[in-house]
Amino acid sequence: MKKFILAFMTLALVVSFTACGSKSAGSSSGDAAKGDSSSNTGTPEGTAKDNAAKGDAAASEDVVTVNFYEHTDNEKVMTALVNAYNAQSSKIKVNLTLIANDDYDDKIKVMLSGGADLDGFWLRGGSTARQLAEQGALLALDDLNAANSVDVSKYGSMIDAFAYDGKNYGLLTTKSCWLLWYNKDLFDAAGVDYPINLTWDQYTDLAKSLTTDGKMGSVCPDWMMNQGSVAAGEYLTDENLTLTKQYAQYLEKWYVTDKSHPSIEDMSGSFDINASFAEGNTYMMINGDWEFLLLPDVAKDFTWCAAPLPRFEQTPEGSTVGSSSSFSIAAKSKHPAEVYDFIKFCCYSDEGAKIYAQYSCVPAYPSDSALEVYKKNVTAEGTDYVFSSKVASEQGIDSNYNEINDAFKEELKNALIGNNTLDKAFDTFKQRRDEIAKK
Repeated sequence: MKKFILAFMTLALVVSFTACGSKSAGSSSGDAAKGDSSSNTGTPEGTAKDNAAKGDAAASEDVVTVNFYEHTDNEKVMTALVNAYNAQSSKIKVNLTLIANDDYDDKIKVMLSGGADLDGFWLRGGSTARQLAEQGALLALDDLNAANSVDVSKYGSMIDAFAYDGKNYGLLTTKSCWLLWYNKDLFDAAGVDYPINLTWDQYTDLAKSLTTDGKMGSVCPDWMMNQGSVAAGEYLTDENLTLTKQYAQYLEKWYVTDKSHPSIEDMSGSFDINASFAEGNTYMMINGDWEFLLLPDVAKDFTWCAAPLPRFEQTPEGSTVGSSSSFSIAAKSKHPAEVYDFIKFCCYSDEGAKIYAQYSCVPAYPSDSALEVYKKNVTAEGTDYVFSSKVASEQGIDSNYNEINDAFKEELKNALIGNNTLDKAFDTFKQRRDEIAKK
């Protein structure tokens, strides 16, 4: 009996210790699932929760989870990218968090300054990237680019906007560019050749000749008033603004002299350029490639097409301006190599480019297979020009460029509504530019 009791007590003790060990392991998994970084001893946040759910913690010890952030406007395409990457990756898994578009920029800056656990994220544009790089919040990608044979020059000159102090801080996601849109039905009825690969002189003359019988030659928004010169490589911070002034003279002809476009006054207030073009009485429109998605809903009664943006004679065909966003890496990321592998998949591969194209987005990475996918989803004529365009960044890389651009538009609009001459407008602008540069 004593031996039986002793054996029974020994067995109970073993069971008790085993139960305690199981409880302790369960508590550790719970802490990790709650995002308790203090319990992180090499296993990333979130991995313990995934392992517990799969019941195979030992087999998943080598999986690295990276935390990636995007804004909600890109939810569909971003979810598709993450799912595709995770499906083909056995060692790296991406945990995606979406932030409302209106709150995104501010929240990302707060998270970076506060040391939040984020590895990679979407950046809206080059000015934000340069600002964060200057603050030391972004990781320079040059070494990772070299190690992974990534040639950022494939993005064209747009990549320059994501450089600071000679280093690269992002891989480009999608691109937008300005095009010339035209009402094919009106051109056919007038017996006029379609406006393909025009110079600015040819475009100006054509718009004037077509402005008759209640029809308007073209419409060009006043959002960007130096796009022609930027496409030729001249920015507002350049000392020589010869092309910028020449383009301003074109604007004066369109808006004031020839009256071949709606004027600055006409476009004030609640003017809707899409609605204006959709009425069917305007031959041409200068606007961005986003019209491939917008025009089907408004311009239903005629056939519309896209053509390359007009250019200066010395500028190569297909030269235009546009913008891009990037995927970047936090300077404090614990897994820079792993998150880089993900953003390379998204931004520098045919696989990622085709996913963007499936959602009618134009990938910044040049991909013939993505073009074929895009053309299946966007069937209007002219999609090829988006992919073949030589896109220069809309904004210069000067830290005060936005303020300089605002000053330019103010002075030029003041001249185009008759309150000044173009010569005086440029003189005043240069004075304001110099004052801004001294800040």
